[in-house]
Amino acid sequence: AQATKREADGETLQLTTEDCFKLQQELIQFHHRSICLFELTEFDNAIRDADRNLTVIRFVEAHVDSPDLAWSVQQFQPQILMMLARARGAVLLNKNDFETSQNVIAEVVGQLRAFYETHSRPDLIESSGEITSLQSWSEAIHNCRPRSELERLETDLADALRREDYEKAAQVRDALKKLKPQE
Repeated sequence: AQATKREADGETLQLTTEDCFKLQQELIQFHHRSICLFELTEFDNAIRDADRNLTVIRFVEAHVDSPDLAWSVQQFQPQILMMLARARGAVLLNKNDFETSQNVIAEVVGQLRAFYETHSRPDLIESSGEITSLQSWSEAIHNCRPRSELERLETDLADALRREDYEKAAQVRDALKKLKPQE
């Protein structure tokens, strides 16, 4: 609040090393709480804490001259983004919204890639534990989501052909024709 008032009065706020250290310690505490809230399935509160931490990171970036001071909080951004994606995804999965959940994950993976590119560390993209974790989770969601009748029949057809059960394949093909609109 004091920072906002000073800026409104025309003063430019510059964070000191001590300010950044305190904000970093606070960010870490909120991040740990976010993880605990996630584990307790209090996903909305985990989202709140992760969003708050991203706001702190943007605040520090805007009010320091030193890249090293900015990095003191920026370094936590991949972990925070991953927790945010997991909490938002969990909320959506609780509503059986598998597709939007996967979209959230894909969006955050894109943000993580951009983070590493922005900080001149594209080499870390392939080894990022956060990206790997989110991609694995997205794949697991895809594999366990309910399938439509069309998807089930297409899988059954592929299985029948793989097993060379052509009688079953013909039956499944006929069922597929009934489901698909005529072209």
